[in-house]
Amino acid sequence: MIPNEYSYSRIVEPVNTFIKREYDYALRICAYLAGKFGQGLVPISRLSRSLLISRPFTTKIVYRLKNEKIITTVQGKDGGVYLSRSPDTTTIYDVLFAMGFDSKLNECLADGHQCPMEEICRLHSFFEQQENLLLKHFKNKKLSDVIMTDDELKSSVRQSLNL
Repeated sequence: MIPNEYSYSRIVEPVNTFIKREYDYALRICAYLAGKFGQGLVPISRLSRSLLISRPFTTKIVYRLKNEKIITTVQGKDGGVYLSRSPDTTTIYDVLFAMGFDSKLNECLADGHQCPMEEICRLHSFFEQQENLLLKHFKNKKLSDVIMTDDELKSSVRQSLNL
């Protein structure tokens, strides 16, 4: 049995994550569109079905990515979406930033946060270094490095369902 459009995302209990579900889905949408780059329009219904994201959530994310010029949309009966820029030049950070990514590795790194121990706390500098490394990786990783194809997606779903 193949799952419905968002049953897969409900397999695990919600957890507090660094990358929000909305950001993760935006990255998946862009990785999928990267695999279709130069091949024409992809209908939103296909994005939703292929990536196991509810149609309303897919539409919301597409709208945000469109407003930030990460993707282009074409309305109408034969409409759809495509990446606005090459997946070789668009980074993970570009997509996260477009979606409003503002997560901090630790509360002490947030703008305006004041901690009386900051000057002597080795953890603060450790978290700051780790966050900077992570952001650097996001800025260096291109969408072309994380392309998702239809065959891979189908295989992954079948494996997870033991089909």
